[in-house]
Amino acid sequence: MTDVFIVSAVRSPVGVGKPGGALNSVTPLNLAAQVLAEAVARAGVEPALVQDVVMGCVSALGEQGANIGRLAALKAGFPVTVPAVTVNRMCGSSQQAIHFAAQAIAAGDMDIAVGAGVEMMSRIPIAADWPSEWPADFPYRFLHQGVSAEMIAGQWGLTRDALDDFAYESHLRAGAATRDGRFTRETLPIPVGAN
Repeated sequence: MTDVFIVSAVRSPVGVGKPGGALNSVTPLNLAAQVLAEAVARAGVEPALVQDVVMGCVSALGEQGANIGRLAALKAGFPVTVPAVTVNRMCGSSQQAIHFAAQAIAAGDMDIAVGAGVEMMSRIPIAADWPSEWPADFPYRFLHQGVSAEMIAGQWGLTRDALDDFAYESHLRAGAATRDGRFTRETLPIPVGAN
């Protein structure tokens, strides 16, 4: 099995994820393209040498549809000879994209692959790709993430207060890390307005 190395990691700033948020004027396509272009530039890799771009996207419809992974790669300057695909594994879509890219290299199928992701919740409403009604003969009861979270909390004895404390502490740490500049190197500034 071939060893796999991550030679570049870059992301956009985190937005609020609501209409009118700081990144709302940026289209998902432009956001993803800027990050892809920066990832290969930082790695010192010519885009033509990339053998696949795998992009995770939960809600691949509307502005995020039509295989946004492929469109973003083309907009980022990758030649048409570089294939790209969009994958959906719900909240783990970008992580799955990275796994697929790494697995292709580990298997010896490729030498250079890009794993990425895009999701603009300020532009695509949550659950926009869900059916309006689940079929009566669907063999499982589909639960929204909030309901599932309550069930898991009950199963493991996790209290609301304990989880709120954990979340609060996490936000304090993220804020301190941001102020200390720990995310500066990995975060690509995104111009807003003319997108």
